[in-house]
Amino acid sequence: ICYVTLREHNKSIGTKFIKLINEWNEVLECHNISGNFDFMLKIAVHNMDEYYHFHVHKLSQSELIANVQSMFVMGTIKETNIMV
Repeated sequence: ICYVTLREHNKSIGTKFIKLINEWNEVLECHNISGNFDFMLKIAVHNMDEYYHFHVHKLSQSELIANVQSMFVMGTIKETNIMV
């Protein structure tokens, strides 16, 4: 999971960011969120070396992004899609 803050908050930057995210195959999901960050990305790669490459050569290279914070799942306690 990767949390992203954009450099600026306007329609033009948002549109460019969405276009960029849709070009990156590593990004499985992108959610617009509230709080300290603007977006939450679900990233899927084969290993940490691939994540490092994605982070350094794609995320960090974008002039649209001001801040990135990565978090990794250490283990899964419960996972379901059943709603009551």
